[in-house]
Amino acid sequence: MADIKITDLKNGMEIKNELYILWYNELKKASNNKYYIDFQFRDKTGEISGKKWDATVNEASDFQNAVLYFVSGRVTEFQGALQLNVSSIRKAPEQIQRNIADFVQSAPFSSEDMLKKAYEYMDYIKDEELKKLCVMVYDQYEKQIMYYPAAKVLHHSVRGGFLYHITTMLDIAKGLSYVYNNINTDFLYAGILLHDVMKLKEMNANECGIADYTMEGQLMGHIEIGICYIGEMSKKVGLSENKELLLKHMILSHHYIPEHGSTKMPMFLEAELLHHIDLIDARSYDFNKAYETLDKGSITERAVYSLDRKVLRPDFEK
Repeated sequence: MADIKITDLKNGMEIKNELYILWYNELKKASNNKYYIDFQFRDKTGEISGKKWDATVNEASDFQNAVLYFVSGRVTEFQGALQLNVSSIRKAPEQIQRNIADFVQSAPFSSEDMLKKAYEYMDYIKDEELKKLCVMVYDQYEKQIMYYPAAKVLHHSVRGGFLYHITTMLDIAKGLSYVYNNINTDFLYAGILLHDVMKLKEMNANECGIADYTMEGQLMGHIEIGICYIGEMSKKVGLSENKELLLKHMILSHHYIPEHGSTKMPMFLEAELLHHIDLIDARSYDFNKAYETLDKGSITERAVYSLDRKVLRPDFEK
């Protein structure tokens, strides 16, 4: 083992017994009707897809996600992206598994600092009922909030990604409020703080931020769970029916269209802004993620999945 990080992998490189987290695996059938296993591997520096050809159905059942594996194979390039042709893969022993946190991608800021910022924004909320609701929710889930990702695979799917997403959105909202002084920042801040909070029920995540969907998450999703939860918590803090309804609408509509999980489009300004701030932060994260494996002036050879388009990394100095 040469301790080669994923971001240091190059086309044509042979690796032997490198230690990576198996993030995802799925048995698939190729056009020649032979089975192969589709992998995604991660370490602290990045991620790479992998393929193990000529696999068997029984072999596929042996692999566990969110576990460290020794991986051997050859780095190739497919449609502009690096991937591993895996020749062998074996689970690391238990004493090595205990160090999995050393291999996990994390938000660029400490969870302690991000949580402190979230509470500072709650202090900006002048409406005492809304402030009390936000504080009660974050107090209840403070432990999980410290390490939860914002997604299993897509944007902010790193340890602390939930808080990273929320605090960045709050900063964007604060900036917008200087330009549009008619924004009700109490509702915009509260909507940002609460719109994704039931991702804590939609997913199960360990303290490394490695997540998978719960049964409740698969059957309902964080929007529907969130509406029910905010209804319960609103009663506990004595939130008025009107304020409760407005918050529920913000949660319900923040994905904008039915195809993305929202059955209503935003019907007031703060709900509209919540959607666009959410999208700005997600898109910015996804573009920057794509840039990590792109040279300046290059375009991806295939569409980036989360953006549904090819991506150019501009060379602004040329």
